Amino acid sequence: MLSDIRTAFSFLTVLPLGAAEWDKPGRAFAWFPLVGLCIGGALVAIMRFSPFDRDLSAFLILLAWVSITGGLHLDGFGDCCDGLLASKSPEERRRIMKDPRAGMWAAAGLALLLLGKWLAIRAVPIEMLILSPVLGRWAMVWAVYQFPPVSSESLGATFRQGLGWQQIFIASATVLMLVTQMEIVVLWLLTFGFTALFGHWAARRLGGGISGDVCGAICELSELLCLLALAVIHG
Repeated sequence: MLSDIRTAFSFLTVLPLGAAEWDKPGRAFAWFPLVGLCIGGALVAIMRFSPFDRDLSAFLILLAWVSITGGLHLDGFGDCCDGLLASKSPEERRRIMKDPRAGMWAAAGLALLLLGKWLAIRAVPIEMLILSPVLGRWAMVWAVYQFPPVSSESLGATFRQGLGWQQIFIASATVLMLVTQMEIVVLWLLTFGFTALFGHWAARRLGGGISGDVCGAICELSELLCLLALAVIHG
C-alpha cells in the first residue's frame, strides 16, 4: 500500500519521493484523490496565511497549484485542445496530440483555463478550495476505469494494469470523507456527469478510446467546473 501511495504522489506531484513504480501502476489510482486532498490542503493554507489581498492571494494559489503538479495536467489539456478540436481524422488527431509543440488552440485554451481558475478562486470560500483538486483526481480514476485506452501502447493502457473496483472504492472513500454538505454531493455528481460526457466525446474523436492527455484534460476541466460551481453557489 505504501508503495502505491508513493507512486501516486511521485507521478502527480513534483515531491522528491523517488521514481514511480510501474508494476501494476493502476493500484496507485486508489490514492489519487488523497494526493488531491494534500494539494487542496496546501492551497487552503496559502489562502489563510497569505498577507496579500484576495486577488493576489488567488494568484499565489494558482501559482502553487501549477508548481506542485509540475504542470502535468496542463500539458495534457493543451494537447487535447490542439488535437480534439482539430478538423482531422482520428489518426491525425492522435498524431497532433503527440506533437510536443503547442498550437493556437493550446495557447488559447490554457490562457482561458488559468484565467477562469483565478477568477473562480477569488469567489470561493477558503475551506471549499480543498474540493477541486480531490474531485479532479477522482475524475481521472473514473475515466481510466470507464473508457478503454486509445492504444495498447499508450500511458492510459499502462495505468489500467491493476486498476479495479477496489481502487475505485478507495478513491471514492476519500471523497466521501469530505461530504459534510449536500452541495458537495452535487459537485461530485456534476464531476461524474462531466467525466462521462467528455470522456465519451474524446473517445469518439480519437477513434474509440482515451489517452493520458485526455485524463489530464478531464482533471483540469473538472477542477475548473468545481470552482465555477462553488463560485456560483457562494458568489
